[in-house]
Amino acid sequence: MANFPARYNDGSGAPSRLRVQQSLWALGKLPLNCEPAEWTLDEKFERVRAAGFEAVECWLSDENEHEVADALKRHGLRLVLGHRPFTPEQVEQTVARAVRLGADFVFAQPADAFTPLETVVDLVRTGQRAAAGAGMPFFVETHRNNYTENLPQTLRLIEAVPDVRFTGDLSHFVLVGEFYGWADERAAERMMPVLERVSHLHGRISNGEQAQVDVGDGTGATAQFFVSLWSIAMRHWLSGAGPGDVFPFTSELGPPRYAITLPDGREFSDRWEQSLVMKRLAEQAWQKAHEPAA
Repeated sequence: MANFPARYNDGSGAPSRLRVQQSLWALGKLPLNCEPAEWTLDEKFERVRAAGFEAVECWLSDENEHEVADALKRHGLRLVLGHRPFTPEQVEQTVARAVRLGADFVFAQPADAFTPLETVVDLVRTGQRAAAGAGMPFFVETHRNNYTENLPQTLRLIEAVPDVRFTGDLSHFVLVGEFYGWADERAAERMMPVLERVSHLHGRISNGEQAQVDVGDGTGATAQFFVSLWSIAMRHWLSGAGPGDVFPFTSELGPPRYAITLPDGREFSDRWEQSLVMKRLAEQAWQKAHEPAA
């Protein structure tokens, strides 16, 4: 079996660490309700850097790649590249873009829930080979309306590709599975084959009925349920981590229609402030991951 990178490594030789990132998509339609106007790209990246985020996760095209990449460099931010492939050619094109722009790694939302497993396996293997040839990891995101939208299908992918590594957006499993965080749901146990293979997390929190909810200051039960799941994934990642290995956590709170709105279409939750809560929760989970397992 080929040896594909299981973790992003920054080449520093420093102790393994957490890196908190922001999503470019999640910066859309900000500030809250865009008054007086949406932040420019430079304003967004200036705030991202000042808040302590180190990288930005982007989906880029030929039309905007240079504008975004140049802005990231101006603000001292690293690039991570995402995409949703349906063909091996699309995977190879995205990996080539990542190499061209100096991205740290690539993640993919594979096809859709109606795509045959064999096709998805081909997409994943293509991505792993292409990215490994460039010395970078390739992760598969767990996400609704992709092959990985639910646990049973994702477990079938794991059986077919045991060395798959995930970008874990656990809000989708919680929503599709209607998990509330109750002990008898056995959510962590059911997710364990995925949690054991997570190398990158997305910070979005579901309450089991909505994909993305405001969690206030993050001390409530819903947010702490996710902290416990994230810490399990981080603990497994740490068990095999070495010098220079980095665990990326991306605050990814989507704009409407992801964000819940009032009847007039206005958001009532400040996603930027909530993104800072996601950052603090990631740091809490990282600390918890270093504690002895209960």
